[in-house]
Amino acid sequence: MIKTKHWLVVAVASIFLAACSSKDEGPRHADLRSITPEVTASEVWSTRVGIGEGNHYSRLRPVHQDGVIYVADRHGTVAALNADNGRELWSQKMGGRKPVFGRFFGGEPARFSGIAVAGSMLFVGSENGVVYAFDSDSGELKWEQKVPGEVLAAPSVGEGRVVVHLGSGIVAALRAQDGEILWTHEEEVSLLSLRGTSPVALNSGGAIFGSATGKVVVLIAENGMLAWEERISVPTGSTDLERLVDVDGAPLVWGGTIYMSAFNGDLAAFDLRNGEVMWKREYGSWRGPVQAATRIALVNQQSHLISIDRANGMELWRNSDLFLRSLTEPAVSGSYLVSGDRFGYLHWFNRSNGELVGRYRIGDERIHSAPLIVGDKLIVQDAKGNVVALREQGR
Repeated sequence: MIKTKHWLVVAVASIFLAACSSKDEGPRHADLRSITPEVTASEVWSTRVGIGEGNHYSRLRPVHQDGVIYVADRHGTVAALNADNGRELWSQKMGGRKPVFGRFFGGEPARFSGIAVAGSMLFVGSENGVVYAFDSDSGELKWEQKVPGEVLAAPSVGEGRVVVHLGSGIVAALRAQDGEILWTHEEEVSLLSLRGTSPVALNSGGAIFGSATGKVVVLIAENGMLAWEERISVPTGSTDLERLVDVDGAPLVWGGTIYMSAFNGDLAAFDLRNGEVMWKREYGSWRGPVQAATRIALVNQQSHLISIDRANGMELWRNSDLFLRSLTEPAVSGSYLVSGDRFGYLHWFNRSNGELVGRYRIGDERIHSAPLIVGDKLIVQDAKGNVVALREQGR
């Protein structure tokens, strides 16, 4: 039986954090201050795929393979774009609803939630509890498979398997060739949780993910058997919101170590082989840590960008200039870290000291996912379905 749970959208957490400041203490979020640009950007091309996500929270992010960018919108459009000029190579529309004067009629929308590409196949997950597989060259639908829960994170692909982490607490592995379910593993879910799940990382024969109860879990990818699990954070506080310890960010697996962060909790490093805790630090985040050269970069719940020593978790620098602007995970672009915010801006940070050194406004819509680096271009998707390619100057 699939367990039910009450979702708390991530935006609610932002409102809660912002409300902690009284009117006397300052604004609900940081206003942009003047900077001396060290890097600028110009638009190479732009297009629009579908109609975006509306008022829904989505972490849809483009993916890239062999000069082609694959993009989806929540309502069922998936498209392949030429990375050089943005020209559409193919597109597909799944689901029955079509936009008419801002309303939808007839059938159920596809509610796409994440995409992954591997070789000749493109995989798309849906909040309707369906995984779709398309031919990556033509867009032809190869198969679709019903799974026991909402797909809330991008599928992961490796060794002939597609692995999805579902809102029901179930992790399911499907055969990439035809969608047959090979195994499932069920985790405990919380009665109250953020709207999302941790993507699965496939590494060294393991399927690695974070749970809604604040744990890192490693399964044997071949059969779904539990290898080990370890707690990242323990619930504390007097309210349900304070006791949330969801792990919604992607695991960072690097040099035999797993790095993961929990909402209201910690950033922790674990030995991949046995789950031994190497260090923990109080950096609560629903975003996942990312590798930035020899360091770790993390956006915490207050939208502070923090650079961390991977060996011991010590803080090297912190930039709090953009607090409560809902920064995305940063992307590494040369000497810079690049992050988007909920007001449609991209921000460049000097990777060595965290100084804010660049800014570009895509538009008025939210940016929910990290920019995608493709060669000398940054690819950004906003909440309205706009896809923009930028090129940096001034490195």
